[in-house]
Amino acid sequence: MLPVRLSSVRDAITPFLIACALVVVLQTQARAEDVAPVCDEYGLALLSTPHAPWKGAPLRVIFATEKPQDGALALISPSGKVAVQTSDRQGGPPYFWHAEIASPEAGTWQAKLTRQGAAPGCRDITRDIVVARKKPRGPGSSKAVWPLRDKWDRGNENLYAAWLQILFDAPLDEDLSWKALGEVLHNDSRNVLFNHLGLREDQTRATIRPDCADLPYFLRAYYAFKMGLPFGYANCTRGGGGKPPRCTKWWNVVKEEPAPMTKTARRKSRSNSLIRGAAASPARYRTPARPKGLVPGFQHY
Repeated sequence: MLPVRLSSVRDAITPFLIACALVVVLQTQARAEDVAPVCDEYGLALLSTPHAPWKGAPLRVIFATEKPQDGALALISPSGKVAVQTSDRQGGPPYFWHAEIASPEAGTWQAKLTRQGAAPGCRDITRDIVVARKKPRGPGSSKAVWPLRDKWDRGNENLYAAWLQILFDAPLDEDLSWKALGEVLHNDSRNVLFNHLGLREDQTRATIRPDCADLPYFLRAYYAFKMGLPFGYANCTRGGGGKPPRCTKWWNVVKEEPAPMTKTARRKSRSNSLIRGAAASPARYRTPARPKGLVPGFQHY
């Protein structure tokens, strides 16, 4: 009797397991059908400037990608009209398109990148850009050196490379020369991030003159300041005597390096004796700390 009873149980369980398996398969297929095609491949990124667009400032857009696809970038006005369109793909890699509207009307604009050779559902990549009627307030202050709004990723690295190329772009047969980097950064036709924060931060005409060794770090810090990205540096020794360089401290926009102590010239002794007294020790004072939060001009850093 026992073998017959086990056989009956087995016959009853088998259809139940098959039914459960079919339910799992059907649910998996349904979830797969609900998922939209992934069009934003790794490294595709959009930069619109200023940080808070409004109708009183030019609207500039960079679309960057890592794939060498032909395509066109169009800026579409709130009324649905194509205000500007360009198929001039630059760089490589990253590859990017750049467009500008000198006086954008208020409303929701669209930056539309149409890529040739892309999958049917991924041919057009569209991003909304809201342009305000009145000038918005700039980014708020924070306890950091500047407010952090984003992080370094592949997209921001690509946009940084595109910004650099536009900043120093020129025909191959043209010999460019500037006396200082400030002449380039204060040129709104070259610097896509000119007054990006809405603080008139690039209109001070301050002298900006990093040397050759500092230039790569300066440019990255400037971009991080504009885009609200992290930035830091290490305090390292030069090494020597058979010992390698050693980095002991790390400073960044959240943990700022303390202001250094500064020595003034030695003061003369006020002694009236015939034997001239020893000179007084040099006065020492701490450089005034820069106010916390965002300041209108990168030269303050």
